[in-house]
This record gives sequence, C-alpha cells and structure tokens, in this order.
Amino acid sequence: MARVHFWSFLVDEEGRPIQGANIDVYLAASTSPAFVYDSETALIASNTVPQTTTNHEGYFEFWVGDVSESFGYSTPQKFRIEWTKTGLAEGFIEYLDILPPATRYFSYTMTTWTSAATGVYVDVGHSMKTLYPLVQVYDATTYIQEDPWKIEGISTIVTRIWYASTPATDKIAAFVA
Repeated sequence: MARVHFWSFLVDEEGRPIQGANIDVYLAASTSPAFVYDSETALIASNTVPQTTTNHEGYFEFWVGDVSESFGYSTPQKFRIEWTKTGLAEGFIEYLDILPPATRYFSYTMTTWTSAATGVYVDVGHSMKTLYPLVQVYDATTYIQEDPWKIEGISTIVTRIWYASTPATDKIAAFVA
C-alpha cells in the first residue's frame, strides 16, 4: 500500500466553499501533529501545522503513509482533523479512520508432500476463518512466484495445494485476505 489519499471539501452552512482555511492533522486524542505528504509521490512528510489549506472550491487533500514509510503509521492509528478560517469557521473531526483495515497474512513453508493418484499435495491449515484467501506460491530458494497445478479449498481453514509431482525445492504458500 504505502500511502493513503485523504480528501474532502470544507463548506459553510449554506454549502459555499471556504477558501484558505487551515487544515491541521493530528494523531487522535492528542496534540501531536501527524506526518502527512502533500502528494502521493512527495519525498518529504510534514508534521508542521497547518499541513495544508483549502483551495477556492474548499477542497483539500493529503496522503498518510503506512508502516512501510519512514513517517508512516500502523492501521489502528486514528487521526484528528481541525480546520480554522478566522472569523468564519472552525471545527474538527476526531478518531478519523484514514488507513484501511489490516490485511491478514499467513505464510507456510511446504516441505512434506502427500502422494495421491493424481499428484502430490500439502494441506495447509490457516487462520483466515471464514475467508477463502488469495493464495500465492513461491519457490523457497529463489522466491519466484510459481503456478502450482491446482489450489483447492478443503474448508474455511484448510487449503490444499497440488503439484503434478514432488517439487525439487521447498515451496512457500502465502495467504492474503
């Protein structure tokens, strides 16, 4: 993921855009300014308030980095956005979810194969509960993604991965939901 785009319009009670309002972004329930980027590709994050201002249409935007960024945040982090336009408007939104829910991920190294009449397989138990996850298989030595012969959902917590014959190297199954 890397960065999440947040945008909104600031308008008065009659729906007119509020131009030039300061937008301050904080970590929820604190006075700590959040690091935000002014574009998806910006090299520098800023935590100096105000981080942005509204344009002539009342529009503002910023990007928040996830944990893969130097100044990013993990998914449970919530934010507070404050806006001020002297003599015209002020307000805030507290406990705002900007980052999406965490992706559930599980990996398993397949080393022991069970023989069957139609090939070999490994049953991989996982904790994805009622979700049938996206499954990707990689060579455990080169980490190159491979296409196994067949992937079969045995139950909501077991996935069977088939190959035509026993692979020469161990495989890694990555489950994402």
